[in-house]
Amino acid sequence: MKREIFSLILLLGICFAATSQLNSHPESYQIDKKDIDRARQLISTPLREKLVFPNPNPEAQWFPSASLGLFMHWGIHSVAGAQPSWDMIANYPYGGKVSPPDKYYALADQFNPQKYDPDKWMKAAKEAGFTYAVLTTRHHDGYALWPSKYGIGTKQYMNGRDLLKPYVDACRANGLKVGFYFSPGDWHFPGIMHPYQFDYEKWDKIPSQVADSVADNQDYHRFLGYVLRQIEELLTNYGKIDLLWFDGMYFKNIDDMHTEQVYAWIRSLQPGIVINDRWSNVTNPDNPHGSGLRIGDFTTPFECTTPTYVPSKWFDNCVIWTGGSAGWGYDRTGSFRSNSNFMEQLVTCRTLGGNFLPNLGPTENGELHPNFYTTVSELAQWMKHSKESVIGAGPSPGMERSNVMITTRANNWYLHLFPQFKHQVSLKTDKRPKSITLLKTGESVPYNYRDGFVTFNLSEEKRTMIDDVVKVGF
Repeated sequence: MKREIFSLILLLGICFAATSQLNSHPESYQIDKKDIDRARQLISTPLREKLVFPNPNPEAQWFPSASLGLFMHWGIHSVAGAQPSWDMIANYPYGGKVSPPDKYYALADQFNPQKYDPDKWMKAAKEAGFTYAVLTTRHHDGYALWPSKYGIGTKQYMNGRDLLKPYVDACRANGLKVGFYFSPGDWHFPGIMHPYQFDYEKWDKIPSQVADSVADNQDYHRFLGYVLRQIEELLTNYGKIDLLWFDGMYFKNIDDMHTEQVYAWIRSLQPGIVINDRWSNVTNPDNPHGSGLRIGDFTTPFECTTPTYVPSKWFDNCVIWTGGSAGWGYDRTGSFRSNSNFMEQLVTCRTLGGNFLPNLGPTENGELHPNFYTTVSELAQWMKHSKESVIGAGPSPGMERSNVMITTRANNWYLHLFPQFKHQVSLKTDKRPKSITLLKTGESVPYNYRDGFVTFNLSEEKRTMIDDVVKVGF
C-alpha cells in the first residue's frame, strides 16, 4: 500500500510539474545584456526630427480607405471560450471564470490547434468586403503565438510551431493587408504584477510602493529590452507588415514610455507600417474628454461603442462581433450581431471617415464557428451589388443633409436605408440629381425635386433586412 501511495504521489508530482502556471519557464525571461542596452540607448537618444503622424510613407496610405478589417483574438483562452487574459482576474466584472492565474495558464497544455486553416478564414472575409485583418500575436497573458526567443508561447508548448506565418501567408494570398495585435504588457513576466492585481476586489488594497528610481529604471530597461526584442521578431520574420495594433505599455513607477522613439524605431524596420495610439495612451478609450495625448498614425477612441464624432484624421472602431459571454475571445454560442446592425456600424464609421474593426475569436482547434461563414456569406451577397457605397467610400457631405446616413464617392452620394427606417427620404442637394437608382437592382427610383430638396419613398417590396442603398448621381 505504501508503495502504491508513493507511486501515486510521484505521478501527481509529475503531472503538476508538467502543468503550466504563473511564472513558469523563468529561464525564458533571462534577457540578454545587448537587448537591455539596445532598449536603454533607444529611449535615451533624442529624435533628430519630430515624427509625423499619420505616417506619410506612400505604402501607409491604404489605411483611411480600408473601411473594414477583421479583428481576431486567439490564444490559450480559446480552450475555455474565455476572455483573453482578463478571465484570470478573480471577481472581474467581464471575466473571472478561469481564475486564479494558475488555472488560466494550465490552458496552455491543451492549446494545440489541429484544424487551423487561415486561408479559409481570409477567403471568406475577402468575399465579404474585408480589406485587412488583425490577429493577436500576444495578449496581456504573455503567451506568444510564435516561437519567440523570450517569454512563453509555442516555443515551450508546441515544439516551436509558428501560428503566425500561415496567417500572414493567407492574408497575402487573399489580398488582405496584414495586421498584428501585440500587447506590450505581459502579466506573466516575473514580478511585474502584484498578487492583488489578480483579484478585482483587492485592487484598492495594493500597497503603495516606495519608488527606488535606480532599481525601477533597471527593471524597466530589462522589460523594455524583452518587449522590443519580440516586436523586432514580428517585424523582421514575416516580410512586410502593414499594421501594428498595440494595447498598453505599462511599468510600475515609470511615467514616460517614450512613444515617439519607439515608433521611430518601428518605422526603421517597417517604413510603410501604420501604428495605433495604444503604446502608452493614458486616455480612457471610452472617454473622449480624457486628458491624455493620443500618439499614433490612427486613434482608437471607440471601443464597443458607436462613433459619434471625427476624433482624428485616421481612426478605427473596434467592437465585439459575437454575442456570448466570451467577450473578445471564442464564443461557443456562435451568436453574431445581425447583419443590419453590422452594416449600420460600418456605414457610421464611413460617414465619419473611419474604419470598422469587428472582432471574433477562433476556436482552440483553429477553426471559426460555422455561423461566421453563414454571416459573411450574406454580407458577400450584399457586397456584390452595394460594395461601392461603403468599401473605399468617402465621408458624409453633412449629417444635416438627410434623414438617412450618406456616404460618397466622386459625384455620387449613397443613401443608406436600414430596416427600421420606414419614412419618406428627404435629401438636401442644392441641385437636381442626374439619376437616382437602387443599387440592389439597378432600377431607377422615382423622386420629387423642389427648392433644393429631393424626396422619395422606397416601396415595401423593395426593402430588405440589411441595408437598402440608393445611389444619387450628380
